[in-house]
Amino acid sequence: MAQAAAKKLPANISRVMADLWDDRVGFVKHIIGVTPTDQQGDALVAMDEGDHVSVRSGHGCGKSGDMAWLLLHYMSCRPTPKILCTAPSKHQLHDVLWAELSKWNRKMNSMFSNQFQWTKERFFHKDHPEEWFAAARTATKENPEAMQGFHTDYVMRLIDEASGIDESIFEYIEGATGIIETKEFMTGNPTRLDGTFFDSHNKMRKFYRPLHWSCLDSPIVPKRFIERLTRKFGTESNIYKVRVLGEFPLRHGDSFIPYDLVEAALIRDIPPQDDKPKVFGVDVARYGDDRSVIAIRQGDQFHPYHVLQGKNNVQVARYVANLANQQKPQMIFVDVIGLGAGVFDILEAQDYPVFAVNVSELPAQDGATYHRLRDELWGNMRDWLEARRGRLWDNEDGDLLGELTKPKYDHTHNGQIIIESKDKMRKAAKDDYEKRGTASPDIADAHIMTFAMPVAEYTKEDDFFANLRQQQQTDRYEPVDQEAGY
Repeated sequence: MAQAAAKKLPANISRVMADLWDDRVGFVKHIIGVTPTDQQGDALVAMDEGDHVSVRSGHGCGKSGDMAWLLLHYMSCRPTPKILCTAPSKHQLHDVLWAELSKWNRKMNSMFSNQFQWTKERFFHKDHPEEWFAAARTATKENPEAMQGFHTDYVMRLIDEASGIDESIFEYIEGATGIIETKEFMTGNPTRLDGTFFDSHNKMRKFYRPLHWSCLDSPIVPKRFIERLTRKFGTESNIYKVRVLGEFPLRHGDSFIPYDLVEAALIRDIPPQDDKPKVFGVDVARYGDDRSVIAIRQGDQFHPYHVLQGKNNVQVARYVANLANQQKPQMIFVDVIGLGAGVFDILEAQDYPVFAVNVSELPAQDGATYHRLRDELWGNMRDWLEARRGRLWDNEDGDLLGELTKPKYDHTHNGQIIIESKDKMRKAAKDDYEKRGTASPDIADAHIMTFAMPVAEYTKEDDFFANLRQQQQTDRYEPVDQEAGY
């Protein structure tokens, strides 16, 4: 089939195919019309010379562009290839990699680009749509069979954000093999300390060509991105190590929430949560540099959070009220320590469904494990992440990711867990600004507020929250019942 299809190609295309068969840098420069960075060029050459390449990379170094170029080269320089493209989430696969493919196909020399058709899930040769194609398949445990069916003379596997792919999926990915040639290119931020991607840079590195891209060595990563992560989280933080240096995170050590748990929740696809109630978590600024933050959770789905800076109590309360009028939360959990009490009073006076959370009180449920309520709420967040069922939202700078993984923890003399306080983090930042950064975990604290009550088990029609608010108005404040903390 491959030989027959190749004979039907125009002579000029066949000649270029032969000349650039294993010259991916030349293809990118002369056919696509762009010069790769040194890091990207090293990966292209590695694919010329070997069959299995794995790239651990910082954020924004151009790995998605490199994958799109590799795909276009293989489609243009191999007869009737089949290319499996996969990533752990639809967003990463379709909004990032597939969008890059569309962009570079449009820029490619028309002699080649006119042969192909781009669709939302397939990229194929117009004359051979069933034998000559690349397909986008999300890697999920629920549908591993989607990785099957890739068998022909020439096969390539492109695996994006490989750290986030469940190990059970790799068995199916390995099944995509070619008779003459099988190429594989894995890349991603190195977020996990186990799994196939981690092993490809460690105990299994002899079977791969492992490459390392740091943002510090990339000419296309904005310096302000590096400076911002340094200023906010410090050079010893895991978010700096992963997103800037392209290094695997440190072992869990004394950070309470492991990096890989948060990263996985940022890219996880989950069922719709429309039948679940919405709740707000509100953390009110205590100092001039702190921010007031509103977190929004609906069942196991966190929606985009809102950050306010330089606002007084009245302005914060007005913002929360306007947001509540739009979103219709069934409960608004407010941290009433310090200035938060003022925001709570204003909202309560206007009859919004607010609930006071005093994080300095004793744990509501597990006093043997946690020292204070704030520590227990952080534990509830970690439990939820460890259940691996929910989805977080974060901005492009990874502020929530950095804040959730920054606080350290210790134990009291009674063995209770105590999470590093904001005041202690500020002092550590003053003592060693470069290593610890300056960020106060305001965004993270707003998110843990939403775990003050068991939300996900209740539907919108349930009167649990109405009864809860009535109880708070008549009884002593008890922030969490026996069902709390998932």
